[in-house]
Amino acid sequence: MKRLAGLGVGVLLLSGCGLFGGNAATLTPEQQMAAFIAHEHKANAASSGFKPTPDNTDKAKAGIYTSLGSAYLQDGHPRQAIRELQLAIADNSNYADAYNIMGLAYEQLQQNALARNAFRRALSMDAKNPEYLNNYGAFLVNSGSYAEALVELKRATADPLYSTPQFAWTNLAQAYAGLKDLSAARDALNRALYLVPNYPPALQMLAELDFKAGKADAAFDHLRVVLAQEPNNANALLLAGRIAAQQGRTTQAQSFWQRCVTASPYSAAGKQAQQLLLQDG
Repeated sequence: MKRLAGLGVGVLLLSGCGLFGGNAATLTPEQQMAAFIAHEHKANAASSGFKPTPDNTDKAKAGIYTSLGSAYLQDGHPRQAIRELQLAIADNSNYADAYNIMGLAYEQLQQNALARNAFRRALSMDAKNPEYLNNYGAFLVNSGSYAEALVELKRATADPLYSTPQFAWTNLAQAYAGLKDLSAARDALNRALYLVPNYPPALQMLAELDFKAGKADAAFDHLRVVLAQEPNNANALLLAGRIAAQQGRTTQAQSFWQRCVTASPYSAAGKQAQQLLLQDG
């Protein structure tokens, strides 16, 4: 449940759109992306009366590289993302967004020490940024540093201007669960669901808590809502199959597990589902 802050620009293949004149078709997709972002920065700057100076030119270039790095990360290429983010930092060593996204990229590569340093560097420049706090808090949860995560995530949830607080509330629930405070975890999940009704990650975690508490029917009800929104959610399919099997609905359980394998065969959930199918077979 990590949010990639600043990923407003998707990967666009713009050959033939007229933006780059006659040379567009010879550009690689990466070059097209960079050119598109540069074009947008230039257009926005011109419309707002922006006048270039060495300082703001470097910041604009850092923004372009950061946007490109974000796109690579979103597309599943963390190493290429890091290369672009390093270029951003070379242009402007105080560009906090680049460090924040670099933390996410290093985390994907399981380079936890580098990820921690990048997140902390971002927060040293913008200590109250709720997206930075949420991303660092989620990293700490994944690292098992639950008490430390609580501090960062509580700060994120306390920001009234945070546009997506459901992320931080759900991550906060994970931190509480890691500390075995299940009542507080449920309270945090309920807050996330109050803000965004039927929010899938919160409902899925609530299903896991209910299942462990012996409330299989309630857990299955939550999962049905999750799967109506995310039919290929491997973890939800795995748990739905477990509940169906526990309740004696073998055919339905096998159907859920087969869907799980089809949706994500190489994930941990997909591999567990394959084992369960073999056992049942």
